[in-house]
Amino acid sequence: MNKYLKIILYWLPTFFWMGLIYYLSSFHSLIASEVSWQDFVIRKTAHFTEYLVLFLLSYQSLKNTIDINKNKLLAMVLLFTIIYAFSDELHQTFVLGRSGRFFDIGIDSLGTLSGLVLIKFLPKNFTKLIT
Repeated sequence: MNKYLKIILYWLPTFFWMGLIYYLSSFHSLIASEVSWQDFVIRKTAHFTEYLVLFLLSYQSLKNTIDINKNKLLAMVLLFTIIYAFSDELHQTFVLGRSGRFFDIGIDSLGTLSGLVLIKFLPKNFTKLIT
C-alpha cells in the first residue's frame, strides 16, 4: 500500500471524529433532557465518551503511521487529545450561548485517561479488539 494512502486511511476516522466534536460544539444549545440533573449527566457522559473514542482513534492512527515506542506513543496521544479538548472549549467561547469550561476539559481528560488505561493495562487480546 502506498505510504500516503496508508496515512490517509488511518487518519481519516480520527479527523472525522474531531470534526464531529467540533460540529457538535457549534450548536447554541444542546439539551438532552428536560430534567436538569439528567441533562447534566448525559452531557458529561457524552464529553467523556467523545474523548475516550478520540484517544482510541488517535492511538490507532499514530500507531500505524509512525514508528515510536509504546510509552512515547501513549504520551503523544494523551497530549494531543487533551490539547484538542482545550481547543474545543476555546471554540465554544465563540459560539453564541455557549462557554468554555475547565470542568469540561477535566471530564474530557478523564475520557482520554480511560483510553490510556485501556491500552496500557488491559490484556493484549482485549486491546487488539479496540485498537
